[in-house]
Amino acid sequence: MTPTTARPIKPLNPRTADVKYTGIEPEWRIQPTADDRNSRLGTAFHWYGYHYGKKEVKEFIQDWLTRTDRAREAREFGRVPDGAMVNVFGWLARMNLMGLDLTEHEQLALDNHIRVLIGANHSVKQITESAEDPVGRPTIQDRLRDRMTEAAGEIEGMYDEMIRAGARMTADYRPMAVLRGLNVAPQLVGEVAEIWRGRLATLEEVVAGKDSQLAEGYANFTKLQLKNLVKFAEAVISDCGSYVQIKKTERAPRKKKPVSPEKLTQRFRYLKEFAELKLVSEPVTKLVGSQEVWLYDTKRRKLIYSVADGHIGTMTVKGTSLVGFDTTNSVQKTLRKPAEQIKGLLTGGVANTRKFFKDIKATEVKFNGRSNENLILLKIR
Repeated sequence: MTPTTARPIKPLNPRTADVKYTGIEPEWRIQPTADDRNSRLGTAFHWYGYHYGKKEVKEFIQDWLTRTDRAREAREFGRVPDGAMVNVFGWLARMNLMGLDLTEHEQLALDNHIRVLIGANHSVKQITESAEDPVGRPTIQDRLRDRMTEAAGEIEGMYDEMIRAGARMTADYRPMAVLRGLNVAPQLVGEVAEIWRGRLATLEEVVAGKDSQLAEGYANFTKLQLKNLVKFAEAVISDCGSYVQIKKTERAPRKKKPVSPEKLTQRFRYLKEFAELKLVSEPVTKLVGSQEVWLYDTKRRKLIYSVADGHIGTMTVKGTSLVGFDTTNSVQKTLRKPAEQIKGLLTGGVANTRKFFKDIKATEVKFNGRSNENLILLKIR
């Protein structure tokens, strides 16, 4: 969407001495390519985040709505509390006014953010096409999305607070507490994680130091501070994954009597014996209450390591899947010499097994928890 009003757009001029280090407001006379888009947007996000807060975010979005012939929505948006803002959408709106062409995904995300915040105030009809309540009341889906948006804003504010405190990563910054407190729908948590995956990719590029533009944009941070920003982004992504796992276990129907491990694992698919490598599976019931599991997919030559999520403590089985695992650290690797490598893995104690798996030189792929008839249960702790 292109601004249509004739009123000229003046570059922002932050009244701070730091502008001599951060530079002037980014302009977009030359559009970013697909290869450098994340890098250039990351630099711009940092510039706005350094100089402006949620109050300005609201003003940026109102100005953008006015200039794109959406004055009514601009007035309604003015009633939304500053604290509900998610900074990145304000930055995108402002960057569009400064010449950035938004992608279809960015445009839809910005419109959806505005729709949700206005809808939360019961002020106007939905902006984008979606199922509406016959009398104009917010639907259950609207309320769920409101919680997700509020959680994203809270985490964004937590990140801003961390930067203002010197970019020191402490145990006080707990994204999980935000998600739990607002009881965010697990099916929407992925949208929060996706925002932070993009930011993490940018921060990792900054730490690598190969992009001169990014390095200049983050020049006011020390190496330690940059690593702390990376840790924060990783914590958000990890907590989003953990939250979904927690919700899976909480959704299990309550039973008057405890369900036996035999009944819990009766649908879990695995291979009892693999004669080719003389492998025999451990009892499947040991998966219930396990903390670490090593599996081998005999068909795809995949060695799988699954560890319990730190917030849950142990894993269990639900239907045909293993649940309660850490979505970040549970991975699988392809073995080049299965016979030798599995023998080495099973030699020694648990510490040796962990080290052996870590030292296997192969690309790591995330484990999804699903079972199949080719799985050997190598080791369960």
